[in-house]
Amino acid sequence: MQKWMLSVSLSIFLLTGLSTSSFFLPDFLTLVIKNDAYTTAQLNFAVVQENKAALLYLFKQTKEGDKEWQKLAKKLAESDGEIAYELAGFYLKQTPFTKNVLDKNRINTEIPTSTELINIKQAKLWYQQAIRLNNANASIALAELNFQQGNMREAQNLLHKFQVTALSANQPNNDALGAIILITKISINMGGIKLVDALIGKYKALLQADELGALLLRSIGKYQILRFTDQVNIQGGSDYFTCGNSIQLFATNLLHLAQAEQLVKGFKHKPLNNLVCFSPVRYLPLSSMSCLLEKKEAIQCDESKFDEVGDSVTARFIGIMLPEGGANVHLGILYFDAQDNLDVIEHEVSHLLGFVDEYPLVKGHVKCQKSQKQIFAQNISILQTSYQGDRALIREKILKQLAWSKQIQKSTPILHTKEGTSQKDKFWQLGTPKEFDQEIGLYRSDTCAKNSAERQSSFTAFKPLSSRTKLQYDQLNFPPEYLAFLDKNSDHLLMPSFHYNIALAYYRKNKLVQANDWLEQAASWEKNDRRRERIRRGSF
Repeated sequence: MQKWMLSVSLSIFLLTGLSTSSFFLPDFLTLVIKNDAYTTAQLNFAVVQENKAALLYLFKQTKEGDKEWQKLAKKLAESDGEIAYELAGFYLKQTPFTKNVLDKNRINTEIPTSTELINIKQAKLWYQQAIRLNNANASIALAELNFQQGNMREAQNLLHKFQVTALSANQPNNDALGAIILITKISINMGGIKLVDALIGKYKALLQADELGALLLRSIGKYQILRFTDQVNIQGGSDYFTCGNSIQLFATNLLHLAQAEQLVKGFKHKPLNNLVCFSPVRYLPLSSMSCLLEKKEAIQCDESKFDEVGDSVTARFIGIMLPEGGANVHLGILYFDAQDNLDVIEHEVSHLLGFVDEYPLVKGHVKCQKSQKQIFAQNISILQTSYQGDRALIREKILKQLAWSKQIQKSTPILHTKEGTSQKDKFWQLGTPKEFDQEIGLYRSDTCAKNSAERQSSFTAFKPLSSRTKLQYDQLNFPPEYLAFLDKNSDHLLMPSFHYNIALAYYRKNKLVQANDWLEQAASWEKNDRRRERIRRGSF
């Protein structure tokens, strides 16, 4: 009866010839649609007039993602913040790149495809529209998306409106709690530890009651993120052991901390695993370091900055995962970036143990300026290329310059007659002949290949194996012969402890008191008196 009366009323209204914008027609159409009292003609007329109630009715009847659904969603999103928010979420679901945005647990480091980039752009546009229509969830979702993409400043700006430090510590709403979690993660990534401390101190109970909040608290404790503060103490709770070749890894954000942990686990399957040990991964704010980070350049940092963390490290070496930059080892510190895999890490760890690259070092490298006076590496010796004199005496002299001399059989030659001469002339070329290339001997390495032709003819780098190894190509295996070298020369060719790096950095700043203090700490790691004295002199 009611539906019939409304229909009659509308018919009478339409017969009056009044403009559709006059009086109460839009309100009337909205009313009959909301009360399910419309006719097909009324609904169709309302759709033509873009009546919101009619469009919303049709929208609810369509399947999410269909062309009609998208068309109606875009129209409704012009004035409806909730639908704009829903539309943005639809675009995010279309790309695997942003699948982790929804669980809010990590930053995505995958490279999106062109189609994914279009979807992400659409999602951002509709989140922005939802924000203009005062949808609070959209601010958090867009901030989360920016966080996932590493756009920390943009994410931070979107969350300013929440003013989380002024919220109730007892009962903030779900939006506010989501903002608290996200602001905390952003602050960790940007090194804003004071704000992290303040937020955890105020909202710890609420975070513990929330699944994502509790996960965040566990990460903060596990990685000792708040170790620089006194107000909050959340224990990590894991024991660890130290060994002579111990390494403490650091990372600068939550994703990289978890990634570094996976690298440590993966390292257990590498040949060098039995020769080193890792302490639990820890956090180090990027803001506390002063580093040059260029994708194609070796990472370089002001190593005096590590004095703030140095006293709390119980390992010989430290390794630091940074957002970008070229992996390298400088004395007792290993630098690598988040894109480096286990093969790269193993290669770099071998440098800490005394191995030198078998691919060309940079032009002008200090080790390639002249032949060596003493052994400096497990696998490389820089030696003269030709000799004159008694072959046996020359061999004895050369063997004293090789870390692997005891692994060379007496029957394996390391000298052969120089071209155009005979053994009677006593002119010798250094190197093991090709017919012995399956044995440990003396073979030319590319280490100093960037030297001038003149220099290479007078001295060059030699290695123990004729074959290529991981020291030349990361993808190759670490040769078992090199592992045997380490068993016999376990510590006398190690890099000095990271304390030496800090001492050197202070020395360069003419801060001699601090330099001497750190040299003494570096010396305490040495078992050999000769090495200990060398460290104290700063002559490593």
